[in-house]
Amino acid sequence: MLPLAFIAAPKGARHLSYTPSPDNALTPRLRNIWRLALLFVRESRMTDAGRSEPIHRVMRSFAAGMRAHGATSLSQRAPLLQNLSGVLSMASGVLEQHPALSETAVRVALAELDTLKTPLKGAALRQALVTALLPGRAAALIEVEDEPERCGIAEQTHRASVRLHETSLGTAGLPVSARLTLIRADTRKELAQDLDVAGAAARLAERFSREVRAQNVGALIARLGDTVNAMLDLRQRAADQSFLRYRLHEVNNDVRVVVPEVLWDLCSDTALVTRSVRSVPISDVAALRAHGIKPVDLIATWIEAFFEIALGEGVYHAGLEAAGAAVSIEPDTFGRLVLDGDSPLTFFAAHERSFLVTGSDALLRGDHKAAAREHMRHGTPGKHEGHETQQTVRVEATYRREAERFAGDAHRHRTVSDLFTALGKGPLEHAFADAHTGIASRAALLARSAQSIEEMAQRIAPDIDVWKIARRVIVRLALDQFSSHGVMAQVVKEAVHWPHALPRVPNLLSHWVARQNRRGVRARSDPIR
Repeated sequence: MLPLAFIAAPKGARHLSYTPSPDNALTPRLRNIWRLALLFVRESRMTDAGRSEPIHRVMRSFAAGMRAHGATSLSQRAPLLQNLSGVLSMASGVLEQHPALSETAVRVALAELDTLKTPLKGAALRQALVTALLPGRAAALIEVEDEPERCGIAEQTHRASVRLHETSLGTAGLPVSARLTLIRADTRKELAQDLDVAGAAARLAERFSREVRAQNVGALIARLGDTVNAMLDLRQRAADQSFLRYRLHEVNNDVRVVVPEVLWDLCSDTALVTRSVRSVPISDVAALRAHGIKPVDLIATWIEAFFEIALGEGVYHAGLEAAGAAVSIEPDTFGRLVLDGDSPLTFFAAHERSFLVTGSDALLRGDHKAAAREHMRHGTPGKHEGHETQQTVRVEATYRREAERFAGDAHRHRTVSDLFTALGKGPLEHAFADAHTGIASRAALLARSAQSIEEMAQRIAPDIDVWKIARRVIVRLALDQFSSHGVMAQVVKEAVHWPHALPRVPNLLSHWVARQNRRGVRARSDPIR
């Protein structure tokens, strides 16, 4: 319940111009909600020349803080928001492109932001591991390195030595090297508090401000919360990692990559343990040469694998980005790209992957009508025939403008990052359905990664033509979608699930026959019939 001052406020308070006095007996949480709601309302009413969507000002101010009433930062005015502000400050650059890119912005921030606190070490680390692991599982840990190998906003990854099968069989097995990712319970709790305060403030601001309601600030905060929670769910990440290993190794037999095995006996919602694969970063040219790996060949393989896995399999793995890419130096997997489990990964929906492949291929061929048809296939503006025709013309004009930049020899002055940026402009400018927003978000994610890949390739192997490799992958995937080879490949992919589905067929048939018999009995016993 809100205090009476919120309900029985004078008319001016409906515009949130009232500022509670220090003597007002409000809890810190309500005080923070009120101050943040004031910020939402004030910033949502401020517009810049040429900007039709000022919501990015709300998020940027939320991240950077406001200097008013003697406060030097938002953290001083709303201390609970210090963690979420760090995420949004990292995300503000992507948010400025378009408010619909909030999911991509948050994913980029969570992937790139270092830990907000000093990493746990020593006794604190051991106690956190005992709490995070399932009861009795901590005994399988032989040794955990005190210094983390990688830190995230609320997680830290350590190298460890574990004894396999001890927890499941009760016998001591051989020790193996592992990577252990731990979620910081304290930071996760504080992030949840930040999201709760931000959501309550957005709902309060929407009650008083038409501008805040029009900009869907509450929905943006809700999507932000869903993204944060999903990226900090290590059990889901373990399941995704296991599926990726099955898909790439057993189904595709992809010898370019190695996906470390998930040690499920030691995993929980806040702990992820995978086998460790010794590796060196792709960016370390000296280390690559010291181990006998040719940087030029590796860079070409890396670029091809990134685009094939992202566009062909619909899997975006942070381990294939320029900042996290590494190559194995283990004898049995030597020279393969390592996709570690502590790196976040995202699965594209089937329609998103299809649009990215078909749309980018259409832009490369200069076929703006094909790109527009693919756009309209994922959502139409309305049922009125004249209005729909007018919108179709506008969509075609947008894709025609972008296609002219890449058709023929025009692409010589463009990059692969420019291609995905151009591909995302149509769904952003003509977002007739939620599917268009999702597609634009995926295109922005690929554009950002492609830019970092091109920069690293230019630095390490300047003779590598990234555009040529990406174009070859896109053209082949586009042909596979409509060729007999592509149909057979899709059948093969679906066939791997048949062993799980076929045993259920007899039961399904018996249930169907039983339902038909019951319907027949009821029909014969019905006197009306």
